[in-house]
Amino acid sequence: MAAAAIAPGWLTLAAVALGGAGEGPQLTALFAVRHRESPEHMRGQIFTTAASLKIGGLAAGAALAGPLAGRSVTACLLIAAGFELCAAAVYVLAGPRRSWSAAGTTLRSEE
Repeated sequence: MAAAAIAPGWLTLAAVALGGAGEGPQLTALFAVRHRESPEHMRGQIFTTAASLKIGGLAAGAALAGPLAGRSVTACLLIAAGFELCAAAVYVLAGPRRSWSAAGTTLRSEE
C-alpha cells in the first residue's frame, strides 16, 4: 500500500497488482487454518461470523475512506499502509501461539 501511495503513474497499478497477487494465497491459508483449528461442530458459525466481520469491516473502511479519497488518494493509501504495519506489529508482539494436544504429548505451533 505504501508503494502504491508513492508510486508515480502506471507504477501505482503495478503496486496494487502485486498486493492483490498476495491476496489469493493468503485467503487460502486463512481458510485452511480456520478449518484446521476450529471444532467441527462450530465451523459453520466460525466461518459465518468471520465473513460477517470482514464484510462489515470493509463497509466501515469504505465509509471512512470515502471522504478522504475525494481529497487525496495518497493519504488513503498511506493510512491503509499504516494499518497493515500495525497489524504486522501486533502479530510480532503477540508471537506465535503454542498449545498442547489433547493427549498432552505433542507441542503444535500455529505459525
